[in-house]
Amino acid sequence: MGFYTHYALFLILSLHVLVSSLIILSVNSYSKAEYFIMVNTKYYVTTASGLEDVTWAEISTKLKNVTLDEKKPERLLFNYSGDHKNLLKIRSAENIYIHIGTIKGLTRSRNSLGDIFRAVSSFDFDNALLIHKELHGGKGKKRLTFRIYSSMDSRHNFRRVDAQNSAVSALEKKHDWKLDLETPILEFQMDLENDSALFGLKITDERLHRWGYKNSHVPASLKPSIAHCLVLLSNPIPSDIFIDPMCGAGTISIERAFAYPYQQIIAGDISGESISSARENIRSSHKSIDLMFWNVSAIPIKDRSIDKLVSNLPFGRQTGSHSENQYLYAIFFKEMKRIMKPNGKAVLLTTERALMKNIIARYRDIKIDKQIYIEISGLRACIYVLNF
Repeated sequence: MGFYTHYALFLILSLHVLVSSLIILSVNSYSKAEYFIMVNTKYYVTTASGLEDVTWAEISTKLKNVTLDEKKPERLLFNYSGDHKNLLKIRSAENIYIHIGTIKGLTRSRNSLGDIFRAVSSFDFDNALLIHKELHGGKGKKRLTFRIYSSMDSRHNFRRVDAQNSAVSALEKKHDWKLDLETPILEFQMDLENDSALFGLKITDERLHRWGYKNSHVPASLKPSIAHCLVLLSNPIPSDIFIDPMCGAGTISIERAFAYPYQQIIAGDISGESISSARENIRSSHKSIDLMFWNVSAIPIKDRSIDKLVSNLPFGRQTGSHSENQYLYAIFFKEMKRIMKPNGKAVLLTTERALMKNIIARYRDIKIDKQIYIEISGLRACIYVLNF
């Protein structure tokens, strides 16, 4: 071989050694390495049943170099090779995980417990630990602590906790990590479904990264992830004058403030408890939101002044009743029709499907753009996207 051939081989070998030195990590402790090589990594997110497409729309909009690998009810698997910190900008997902591996070929037999132990023992955690450290920090060498949550939606001749304990034993014996059920450094999730088990490392920390503002709650308050999905369905744009007329703890309005720029956000409620709760959460969010006390039968807003309206209507279960909703929904729709601009959009969440069908039929100029059925707190609810 000539000089240039030898030189090219030398460069390739040197690059290989450099990359290897940057991504090698002791599985017993965090590395002190300050450099990070971004590689294509598989992740998965969990979301409310029925909102998978909304969550994927947010992921594919906010992240570059991302491809969908698999969509299942309440879960999306995807490949991503960009800046891992951008993952924490995804607000419509309940949790985000690094996909460590999938255990296949499980049976109903207790022999599968050994298969789980061997599979978890063989998993490569190096890249996942680097990403976790990149997102959450970690100083010096420290023995890693962990816990595992698990689910099992199919019948086996062993309990969910038995499968979980097999995975715990694998991590303790293979990596010398310490089980910590209170304040672990690492939190794993293992989901058994028929003949396979999905194993992932959770990278979201709701209190620290996404939903730390929600310190106060009221009955029937929405999860921020679902609230964000409702906001996304309103097609937010910077010129929006946005309103939530039954704001509760203020979650929807705050999530709108986190979604995109806006001209004005207005939130209101008739409940003093809700106003106090919303005020506390808005203060924690550091967002500019106008909070008002009102009755939806007489909203103090000018005619045709609102671009987008998003609200979680009373279901008549935890708050109110069906008979109360019959009156409330009727007067609310009358006020909503008055304050919405032509070509405005409303997104409403409720379980009162028959009542909504009856009331919407009274307004010829309110058109149903979408109806999305979701599971929320064990109830089948519907999201109505309405065009004016």
